[in-house]
Amino acid sequence: MAITRLSYASIKVLDLDVAVRHYTEVIGLRLTGRQDGRAYLQAPDSQDHHCVILNRSDSAGLDHVGFKVDDPQDLDEALDAARRHGLDARRRPAGEILGQGEGVTIVLPSKHSIHLFFHSDRVGYAAGPVSHLDHILVVCPDPAPTVAFLKEALDFNVSEQVLDPAGKLFAAFTTVGHTMHNLAMAPGPEGGLHHLAFYVYDRADVIRRVDLLKHRKVPTLQYGLTRHGVAGVTTTYFFDPSGNRNEFQCGAYETPGVPDRVETINWDLPSMGKGTFYYEGAVAPQFYETVS
Repeated sequence: MAITRLSYASIKVLDLDVAVRHYTEVIGLRLTGRQDGRAYLQAPDSQDHHCVILNRSDSAGLDHVGFKVDDPQDLDEALDAARRHGLDARRRPAGEILGQGEGVTIVLPSKHSIHLFFHSDRVGYAAGPVSHLDHILVVCPDPAPTVAFLKEALDFNVSEQVLDPAGKLFAAFTTVGHTMHNLAMAPGPEGGLHHLAFYVYDRADVIRRVDLLKHRKVPTLQYGLTRHGVAGVTTTYFFDPSGNRNEFQCGAYETPGVPDRVETINWDLPSMGKGTFYYEGAVAPQFYETVS
């Protein structure tokens, strides 16, 4: 199975026009298409058709996550693997998602949907304030079965993980590429979305992004600018107008793009204050409790 990278996040928004303004004017994405109550946007450093899909809805949250595969035959392999594991999976025809060829959608044990595809239309590179969609953190009551499926069936790596006192998986940071996480999982409501993160070019860019947020009166998490112990990134968090949490971050370390090449870093629960917010050494309850 050869998934090459995280491609996009498809999220639900309450007001499509307001959301488009947020993701273009605050995040810095470019609009690449609109169709059937959806808007498609791409980051400047990526040339595939989109990295975010905004879906008009009566609630916020995650619709699905898109991953690009290396070969069309990988779609057949993924479909077979999902069915062997007893998961719901279906093919989707070319054009159902604007700018994309046919694909396979799998409902994970966590009740999140991932969509695998091979072909994407190209829109070319551009200049802008963010580099790319870096990762997505989702939540569910028990991440372990989903992480096991991602590893065993789709060849995801686990770069870092959090274990409870009994040694059970509490949270995991998984990747299919050369950055330390593409899809992270933590405890929370079934099918929930914690945040989607956009990569900027350096630490100074994170500071500039915080300045922009303050100028536009977009509230940030109480810490403003901080760092994670996990991944070691510099970061700030805020919300889009529908209540989906966003992140600007930089500094994630690189990892091999093949499974099991580097040993997983283990964290215990008492260390997760520094693991989450390194400077403060503690986590505000709403950071874990507020999801969409």
